[in-house]
Amino acid sequence: MNLSLCKAHRLLLAGMILAPLAGGRALAAPVKVITAKQATPRELYGAQELRAALAEVKDAPRGARVMAAVGSAGELSRFHLPAWWPQAEEAFLIRQVGNTWVVSGSDPSGVMYGELELADRVRAAHGLPVGIDEMEHPALKLRGVCIGMQKPEITYEGAEYDYPYTPKDFPFFYDKAEWTKYLDMLAQERYNTLYLWNGHPFTSLLKLPRYPEAQELPTAQLEQNIAMFQWLTREANRRGIWVLQGFYNIHLSHAFARAHGLPYHLSTPTPLAAAYTRYVISEFVREYPHAGLMMTLGEALNPHDGAQWMTEAIIPGVLDGLKESEERTEPPIVVRAHATDIAAVMKAALPLYPNIDTMFKWNGESLTWTNVRGPVRDRFRMLAEESNVTIANVHLLSDLEPFRWGDPDFIRQTLMNFPRIGIGGLHLYPLRYWDWPYSGDATQPPLMQTDRDWIWFAAWGRYAWNPFRDPQKEHAYWAAQFAQRFGTAEAGEKLLEAYTLAGPCQPSLLPRIGITEGNREALVLGMTMPQLIDPARYNPAQTLWTGDGPPGERLDEYVAEEVKQQPHHGETPIGVSDETVKASQQAYAAAQAAAPFVTENRAEYERIVNDMHCISLLMQFYNDRIRAAQEVLLYGYDRNMEHLRRAEPLLAESVQLYSELTSLAGPAYRTATSMETTQRQIPFPGGMKHFPSWQQCLPMYQKELATFQSRVAALSSGAPITEASAAKTLPQVAFHLLPGAGEEFTVAKGAGLFAGSAETISQLAPELSGMKGIRIAPAQGGTLRFNLAQSAQILVGFTRGASRKNSVLDPDTEQWNLVLLHAVQSPRIKSMAVWAKPLPTGENELDLGKGQYVVLGFIPSDYQVAAQVNFDRGGESGTPNLDWLFE
Repeated sequence: MNLSLCKAHRLLLAGMILAPLAGGRALAAPVKVITAKQATPRELYGAQELRAALAEVKDAPRGARVMAAVGSAGELSRFHLPAWWPQAEEAFLIRQVGNTWVVSGSDPSGVMYGELELADRVRAAHGLPVGIDEMEHPALKLRGVCIGMQKPEITYEGAEYDYPYTPKDFPFFYDKAEWTKYLDMLAQERYNTLYLWNGHPFTSLLKLPRYPEAQELPTAQLEQNIAMFQWLTREANRRGIWVLQGFYNIHLSHAFARAHGLPYHLSTPTPLAAAYTRYVISEFVREYPHAGLMMTLGEALNPHDGAQWMTEAIIPGVLDGLKESEERTEPPIVVRAHATDIAAVMKAALPLYPNIDTMFKWNGESLTWTNVRGPVRDRFRMLAEESNVTIANVHLLSDLEPFRWGDPDFIRQTLMNFPRIGIGGLHLYPLRYWDWPYSGDATQPPLMQTDRDWIWFAAWGRYAWNPFRDPQKEHAYWAAQFAQRFGTAEAGEKLLEAYTLAGPCQPSLLPRIGITEGNREALVLGMTMPQLIDPARYNPAQTLWTGDGPPGERLDEYVAEEVKQQPHHGETPIGVSDETVKASQQAYAAAQAAAPFVTENRAEYERIVNDMHCISLLMQFYNDRIRAAQEVLLYGYDRNMEHLRRAEPLLAESVQLYSELTSLAGPAYRTATSMETTQRQIPFPGGMKHFPSWQQCLPMYQKELATFQSRVAALSSGAPITEASAAKTLPQVAFHLLPGAGEEFTVAKGAGLFAGSAETISQLAPELSGMKGIRIAPAQGGTLRFNLAQSAQILVGFTRGASRKNSVLDPDTEQWNLVLLHAVQSPRIKSMAVWAKPLPTGENELDLGKGQYVVLGFIPSDYQVAAQVNFDRGGESGTPNLDWLFE
């Protein structure tokens, strides 16, 4: 059954206590719902929903009534209820006392949740629950979902994350009917926070009389946005939900930046930027008393400037707004522990403003495990000690999209671990963040994510409230949920089995073989053989297996232990891959077995079956490639050609499986993933422009197979192997260096590497020769300011493994793309790798702190640097280089 339709039906019945038949005879005795005289909007909302459920009851006890209020005194004093403990929040008690069903809450939200729970019991039992005496309170204090007020590609003047709120870009924002359904769903699942992500939303939501030059939208559009956001925050508050508006730092109004000759994004604070930001935040707090703030302090802003910016611009703005507001409740502030020195930020900020929570990514930008360990667990524990509430951000789900995913027990086990680590909140991404509110399915009309992915939202909400539930009862609960949607109990059992079996497949495989848990990798599109045999070449995120996966081995480690005939430890790539093949095949079989029993939602059922088939083919594809990669790695140790001969049919079979996957998944989805920027590098660089789906990747795998077959044939015959053609100099984007740090130079062998230093370039990747770059004095650093003739990628050489204490050396891999290894060498420093980061047209600034780095030029924003095969180079992991077998 469609949840949103049920909600709409109940709303139509709201307030109807007695439903007469055509002849005038009463269908049921009326059940009164009595609320406190000073009931809040939250209590009244819950009462409205409860009345709608009671209106469907045919045989209520004579004189039955419901009384709902906060606490145990006042209207409820006659029932001698226990007093709530001082720290109780959102807790409720439902107790039958004679013909009265009492709902007591620790606060208005507790009353509302109690009323909603009683409404659920009434609908399930078709009457008031006899003898009920139950108390509940949430396991997590903050339980939230997010929506991106962002687009899958950079569209607004080349600036990352910045998107004005307009009907053209975000039509869903203006749809009150859809918002009402969505907010009702959130209340039903007991979510209490809603995060809206944007780079600089304030000029879309506020009039700024102090800075009229900052206005970016026509006045009529701005007034529509303000009225809409006021309505949204008010309606959310009525359901116990805080709306937290996200923003990045330091992002400015583009109009304001142009008026003052500034870049759109600043890496260091300035007095003008601080005054502007303080003012817009104060206006936001004053204008929207039921909204909070979520911020990303880093990315544009230098990590070491976060504490200053927080205490000199953001918190003063919040306090200014509170002074001018009639609402005296301190709005929540959530600070992401991302690209900033979060410990320094919290140490400086908490004495000034206590209602600050922190947020950190759970499993990076994927879902890989029900737990965390090592550096990731340490990070969460540090945050839990230093903040009010630490929130786990289930972010982006790069390894799950586009297929349906909803393993309730995986989610339950995950949320059971949150309190054990010290995590007190959940921030949940939808499965298709960048395309909200639609899924990726190629259907007309498009499928709404809230309908297609109902179990995703329901399970996370259910277990964020209470994960410590009996597993057997939970199985029955979810089987009934599937049965409700697909018509029969038999269909419910089979489909729940399919979802549960398929659930762990993608999450468990990624840590054993993947490059990253971040958005650089689209697991569903596969991996090339060099990525499997030489992952270090692609700058893997080591926390993928040291923190976001259980103990175990990577493929190169597994093969090394095999060669040394040593015992393996923990999970192994071969073992996990074999398990995912078996589980995904069983999931597909279970989905197929439901066919005779499905009597409702047949089209959605067929889409589920197709997804399960696709997941099974994907797991088989990876299994063949992993086994082929194992043979290739063994060849690297002993140069026994038999290994390559065994690898060839495995690789060929993987390509055949990928072809079958393409024939099923390609027509079923508009694109494989939703992000369209150049951030995505695995399996192939180019993002959505070049490799949006399986159809574009299949020829690349076929080419890789043909290359391998030709290499094996040549090795078998003793014929020489032709090296790759010489690299061409990269195309350049013109720039003008503005006053500030750095000096221009021509990148070439023998050129000085740093300003004021005798260090010179001794070896240089030929692609970089002749580029115009910028060098700095490592001991001084400073802010680079420059104008770009067009949007571009900046190329920066960083010494590998350098310290991050004072700079962003070895940069955040999800903000920078690694494009060339061993590109620059000098006698007295480590070899440099080249990284790329997109920047907009016009004035930019970049401050990477102090350290050994050099700007090596600017290239067009859509240009892809081709990987060059070096036959003499050893593999990045220290094993012989074998990439040339495939490239």
